[in-house]
Amino acid sequence: MAAESEHKALVDTGEKSTVTLTIPCRAEYVVLGRLAVGALGAREGIDEETVADLKVAVTEACACFVTRAGEPAPGDTPPVLRIDFGVAPGTWTVTVSNPDRKARIEAGSLCDPLSEGALGLTIMRALVDLVEESDNDEEGTVFRLVKQVRSDSPVAA
Repeated sequence: MAAESEHKALVDTGEKSTVTLTIPCRAEYVVLGRLAVGALGAREGIDEETVADLKVAVTEACACFVTRAGEPAPGDTPPVLRIDFGVAPGTWTVTVSNPDRKARIEAGSLCDPLSEGALGLTIMRALVDLVEESDNDEEGTVFRLVKQVRSDSPVAA
């Protein structure tokens, strides 16, 4: 079965650019989120260390969903992950969510210091400036990662 993914082209609004990537909620597709961080980082001239931190943080956010998604029943479609990359001068905002809510993360499970999710959350908090997590019936579980960045070089036109 071929994997379906949706990729919206970079939308340059002058102040903020946004890229949305929708992938199956499976471990083998998380690398696409990492590749998107690398490509956007190169486009924006972000230093390699910052790009590496963002790649790990995105991987951990995705992993929180993947570990809870499990294998779909035969004939069911797998859950999906949506990764929104908001790139503005000096700030990146990455939002990871599960729009079909099939891999929802219970709010209490992230607070347990011995849980796998808590370790991922600790790693995310160490690598980015702000981690917001929310869970509600309308949106499901959402991670919002904010990182202050600086460009090492001007973006080529």
